Amino acid sequence: MAPTREMSLETKERIVKLLEEGNPSRMVAKDVGCSQSAVSKIWTKYKQHGMVVKAKRTGRPRKTSKRQDKQLKEVGVNVCDRTVRNRLKEMGFQYRKAKRKPALTPKHKRTRLQWAKERQSWTVDDWMKVVFSDESRICIGQGDDAGTFVWCRSSEIYEEACLKKTTKFPQSLMIWGCMSGKGTGEITVVNSSINAQVYIDILDSFLIPSIEQMFGDDEIIFQDDNASCHRAKTVKAFLEERHIQSMSWPANSPDLNPIENLWWRLKKMVHKKGPTSKADLATAIKESWHQIDAEYCLSLIKSMPHRLKAVIKAKVLRN
Repeated sequence: MAPTREMSLETKERIVKLLEEGNPSRMVAKDVGCSQSAVSKIWTKYKQHGMVVKAKRTGRPRKTSKRQDKQLKEVGVNVCDRTVRNRLKEMGFQYRKAKRKPALTPKHKRTRLQWAKERQSWTVDDWMKVVFSDESRICIGQGDDAGTFVWCRSSEIYEEACLKKTTKFPQSLMIWGCMSGKGTGEITVVNSSINAQVYIDILDSFLIPSIEQMFGDDEIIFQDDNASCHRAKTVKAFLEERHIQSMSWPANSPDLNPIENLWWRLKKMVHKKGPTSKADLATAIKESWHQIDAEYCLSLIKSMPHRLKAVIKAKVLRN
């Protein structure tokens, strides 16, 4: 039998008050929403003690004192894993899936810190002049990287409705896109491996129109990561010829690029459309991309000062 919910002290006091006023126990039970036997027990305890008795703490007795809570890591405190979890929860810890983050070498960390410090005085208006870009791969049926949770009995775990189907080699498409605080730019499906010339063709066909559409003749700063095709001499010459200023970028730092958040949202939107072929996937990608509103892009750009502060704070905490 499942345990009943403990009655509040206020409810018990109301029961006693109603009984003292001469109301029958049946009416009192109906008024507070409990059984007549519960009313009788409370009244009996009240007459025995002369006061409303607060119920004793239910559940397993506490196995550790406050002092022992601080010594759980030390030898000699014999507690089970449930007690450890309870104490961690009391201290504000939560059990959650670890966030993914690229491994950083000491050199990477120094570069990230220097990059953040050089731009820590930038305002949101400064970041509004930056066009962020990146490539990403979207797979059919695997847009929900967070996993799928279902309610089922142990005997039903392999029922059709309780499964998340996967494929060993899912169909996928590589895409390139760009964004700024003004909204999304152009997006394209890349049907071949990306070398320097392919990348130049992408910039010429999709970056340049995006800049013209979002900024007109205003100067901008272009961001891309340190992939070898991005840093080729021919790419550098192309950007200089078009008078586009390129931003230096710290290695292994996708967390600093707001377009990564845009990819996450895009993949969720595409996944909901349920494409089953590459043609459907390409259509879903383009439709979803143009459905992302400018306000969301602006919110990502506004997060840039906070991202830099986090990098600087992490270094300060380690010192």
